[in-house]
Amino acid sequence: MCSSPDNAGLTTPLGDTTLSRGTDAGEAGPHDPTMIRVRGAATHNLKEVDLDLPRNRLIAFCGASGSGKTSMAIDTLYAEGQRRYIESFSPYTRQFLQQLDKPDYQKIEGLPPAIAVTRASGSRSNRATVATATEIADHLRLLFARAGRLWCSTCNAPVRRDTIDSIVDALRELPEGTRAMLGFEVELGAQPADRLAELIEAGYVRALVEGEVTELATLAQTSAPPAQLIVVVDRFVGGRIEESRLGESIETALDGGAGCCLVIVPAATDPSSAAPEPLRFDTRLRCAGCDESFVQPEPQLLNFNSPLGACESCEGFGSVVELDMGLVVPDRAKSLAGGAIAPWTTPAYAHELEELLALAPDYGIPTNVPFEELSDEAVQRIVQGVPERDFGGLNGFVSWLERRKYKMHLRVFLSRWRSYRPCPACDGARLRPEALAVRIGTENLASVMHREVREAVAWLEALLQDESLDPAAAAIALPIVEEALARGRYLVQVGLGYLTLDRTLRTLSTGELGRVAMTATLGSNLVEMLYVLDEPSVGLHPADALGLVRAIERLRDRGNTVVVVEHEESLLRAADQLVEFGPHAGAEGGEIVYAGPTSEIVHCPESRTGDWLAGRRISAATAANRRPTDQGRLSIAGATGANLGGNSPEGLDVSFPLGVLCVITGVSGAGKSSLVRRTLYPALSQRLHDRAKSAGEAKSDHDRPLPLRDLTGIRQLDDVILVDQSPIGRSPRSNPVTYLKVFDPIRELFAEQPDAKARGFKASHFSFNVDGGRCDACQGAGHIEVDMQFLADIYMRCGECDGQRYRHEVLEVRHRGRNIAEVLDMTVLEAFRFFRGQPKVQSRLQPLIDVGLEYLQLGQSATTLSSGEAQRLKLAGRLASKGAARTLFVMDEPTTGLHFSDVERLTECFGALLDVGHSLVVIEHNLQMMMAADWIIDLGPGASAEGGRIVVEGTPEQVAACKASATGRALAEAFAQRDAALAELEREEALLADEP
Repeated sequence: MCSSPDNAGLTTPLGDTTLSRGTDAGEAGPHDPTMIRVRGAATHNLKEVDLDLPRNRLIAFCGASGSGKTSMAIDTLYAEGQRRYIESFSPYTRQFLQQLDKPDYQKIEGLPPAIAVTRASGSRSNRATVATATEIADHLRLLFARAGRLWCSTCNAPVRRDTIDSIVDALRELPEGTRAMLGFEVELGAQPADRLAELIEAGYVRALVEGEVTELATLAQTSAPPAQLIVVVDRFVGGRIEESRLGESIETALDGGAGCCLVIVPAATDPSSAAPEPLRFDTRLRCAGCDESFVQPEPQLLNFNSPLGACESCEGFGSVVELDMGLVVPDRAKSLAGGAIAPWTTPAYAHELEELLALAPDYGIPTNVPFEELSDEAVQRIVQGVPERDFGGLNGFVSWLERRKYKMHLRVFLSRWRSYRPCPACDGARLRPEALAVRIGTENLASVMHREVREAVAWLEALLQDESLDPAAAAIALPIVEEALARGRYLVQVGLGYLTLDRTLRTLSTGELGRVAMTATLGSNLVEMLYVLDEPSVGLHPADALGLVRAIERLRDRGNTVVVVEHEESLLRAADQLVEFGPHAGAEGGEIVYAGPTSEIVHCPESRTGDWLAGRRISAATAANRRPTDQGRLSIAGATGANLGGNSPEGLDVSFPLGVLCVITGVSGAGKSSLVRRTLYPALSQRLHDRAKSAGEAKSDHDRPLPLRDLTGIRQLDDVILVDQSPIGRSPRSNPVTYLKVFDPIRELFAEQPDAKARGFKASHFSFNVDGGRCDACQGAGHIEVDMQFLADIYMRCGECDGQRYRHEVLEVRHRGRNIAEVLDMTVLEAFRFFRGQPKVQSRLQPLIDVGLEYLQLGQSATTLSSGEAQRLKLAGRLASKGAARTLFVMDEPTTGLHFSDVERLTECFGALLDVGHSLVVIEHNLQMMMAADWIIDLGPGASAEGGRIVVEGTPEQVAACKASATGRALAEAFAQRDAALAELEREEALLADEP
């Protein structure tokens, strides 16, 4: 290991299985408060690592994928910080909190409370939005509740609410000497005598009836009292108002009038002049024009996640699911008899079509003309049915499916024919009308949420300068606006200003989600904390990296310790300290290769990161060895979805060269995913597989396939495969060996052993997913879940099989001294060596090694894999299968979580795919992958409405020459650094050659 003077106690030879703990490893001396000291960390593949980390510094953990970075950062430092924080609570409080296991270590000192932001930090619920995840929504709700004004939704008039003080102020404005009366309206009702008696008993003496003052006692003696009157509470003269008495009188009048009181000014002495209208004051929220009542605005009324504020129609989702005729009739050129109605072409529901064809002649519905030529009346009959003929139509068919959707296959079938539409009641605003009636200026909360983040920031900044705001409201708004602005400005700084505040988190990319999750953390203003950030630069264009670096540096400068697990060069260079784990992955990792100042790592000969930062290792791709782009093209014309095409009505036209590595670049929000994942891939899938991702399966508009005018060149392809970062399985039983079908030949091999044959074991006995050989106590899970009621559930190692998943007699069967459980505990590389002479097994393990996943355990649960590992596992699965000869692989940021050396291996793997005739279209921000590309299509120039156009396309060298492209400028700098490194290497080689 290389170390700096600050880590002199950690020096050990590289390759030792343990690290020397120096002189203080076992001592109980005083702790240095400026350091976090870890001793004997052995979580996962860490080899009893000792590490000293300076506090209040930015520290980057780097190294190969699987080398132990996350095991130290997340599973040791953060996990222990959280555990200690929870244990500081009382036993009563802890029973309601998740119980955390203690990480595997000997001693940790100086560890502050910890916060982690990982790629799994954000919720994927349809209710979670950018605004809710960043807490901007909380501040905006409070802002509108406290500083907003109500406007009547019927007559669009402001709804004013009076107070006793405002009424007194209004009465002070009466001309001096003006006599006036204060009172309240009363409806005498069906029993006027009883009501009058109540008023007299309450102490009221006079009333105003048709402009005349009358004694209540006199009215009580009349046989026909009026139905309505105004009870006089007090009389006063303008200019001579005794405020204390008037205040008490107003309070009495408001109490008698249920929140409403009247001030009556008698008519002038001139009989011809009309009596002025009474001055009406109301402490209730009621529109004076249309008499509509409103509730007092509160934050929960403005919350679409609360029953108080959510739209009653869509329950706060903003959309409703409906039958989509575009899905039901995908080809409107077909006739009814020709199968235009897709759900009724399946054998199970063909009888519905037969019923329709039988009754169609009786109702004038043609069955042999294109569906698009049917009259509106005919379509309505098909949709609504014919009740008199006991035909329910499409609506009846859907209702029948709805009643049976507890069955999974019917629920899936139903989803194919329905899609999400904006809620007709709230038009996608998610809120009920009472909440939308609250405005600041001309904006309600929903209209602000519809804005892009950068637009919302501009609106909030203008609000701070708005002099039309009531001074009291402005004083309330100031601190709220500043908090919301801090979070909004951070989103803009890290390149997410193009996102709308109401954008749901499930529609964001992994990188966008991670940066959104960081916003609430960075805006918390906590100090003396340990922040652990797991690859915050994922999905970030090099042009936006500087903003992220500055945001993280501000977090450090507030007095926090920041640990980032990172591969991005700009973040590594900005760190105060670097810790490299390795030297390799899995069992060959878990040690510290280097720990010290960033500037010194380039002098560490064992550091692979130092080699790349120093320029001793560089990208091997050059203009001379790029593949030719004349092997065919796949062309899209008129792509108009999302922001594609910019403002052009013709949309975007783009051609993808085949047989090469084509990389799609651009800043976040430029339209890369819209072009590749939502336009190119669905269109190809529909034409090559005769199917497409159903819009009914989409949870929102951001999931739906986007339109295009034409797609040409598909005859040059046999298949298209999307290799994304979604999990390979949600069950803990899913693992690499089952996904790649490596387990089949392994189980067959064990079934062929003499001990297995003697016991009558077949291959199925060596599966932990079926009865026969698996442990009966834990059903092959290896652990037993114990329900602890109010406490967190406990997972205990199965006492019957000791966590090995199988029955004892199955574990007695061995191949080369190893049983099936021990084989599942092997890493891919160990298994590849172990199964020498078994080509069926080795051929299926080789792709895992090719994509850099040799450190994974064969039986490792799929739920523990990162998104980048899941994507590479899928790629390995495609490499292991023979598949179609001419396949287009579509990938989204495959370099996620990869070290420089791992990216180099991945590009070699891509080369193997290209060499056998496949094609690659890759969305990427990684400069190393861009430099290795054969062709680059750069979208932009900006995000959202400023993107969706091709800025430049060509070889990396051609793109680097385009100064208008952010990608080009980043590439030009990278090429310059590479050329300088090459020149330096050549100079050193020349000096060595000159030496005698």
